[in-house]
Amino acid sequence: MTTPSTSFYTDFIPVNRKKRKNKSRPAKEPLLAIIQRLRDELLSAQDNDWLPQCQQIITESFVDRPAPEQIICLGLGSPAASPNARAQLAFLIVISQYLHIDSERISLYDPVFTADDDALFRSLHMNVLSENKNALYALDQPTLCFMPHCDMELYDNIIKANWSRRRIPYLLLIANRLMDYIDSNPRHKLKLRAPFLLALAPALECRAFPVSTQWPTAFNNTAVQVFGRGELQIEGLPD
Repeated sequence: MTTPSTSFYTDFIPVNRKKRKNKSRPAKEPLLAIIQRLRDELLSAQDNDWLPQCQQIITESFVDRPAPEQIICLGLGSPAASPNARAQLAFLIVISQYLHIDSERISLYDPVFTADDDALFRSLHMNVLSENKNALYALDQPTLCFMPHCDMELYDNIIKANWSRRRIPYLLLIANRLMDYIDSNPRHKLKLRAPFLLALAPALECRAFPVSTQWPTAFNNTAVQVFGRGELQIEGLPD
């Protein structure tokens, strides 16, 4: 058996490859700067006066009612990870200023918040709630509950926690249109999983936000919902 010749590689000329220079990547935009930019974009009214329309809806919803004194934001998602959450947070900042609510009176909770999110909220002087109460927050003053795209059960819990004639008027919602849950779920399921939502939603005054062409998924199906101005005619509502 013939031994293979090693001269096979003698004509091979190695190619000297030039080392690629590390291209400098553009600096990542700080999260706070992104939120401030989105806020400025909202205020610039480039989206067919979408923001002024939303502000008008809020104003009309709160006529003849005590103005909200604080904001609780639940189910926002992670601004560090989600473009929708960033847009919703920018909107929340603009609306809080419109309603003259200081940032120190804004409290937020979502189990998906990261360390970067917490740092962002601190820089905005907002309060991050430490305990997951699954939206069971009893309100002692008029409160804007900003709950974009939450699960049905969370809406039910915030209603349950305020299920009395004294507290229900304090609940001012910017959230998914609650009647949509009633329209899209069988009654037996609602009685089991969301009985308080089932009882309250028909009694709410609901004003839907217009469609945002700039952030269509961040604000789709979003509405201001408050208790009607008439007598509290809800069966089983205690004093």
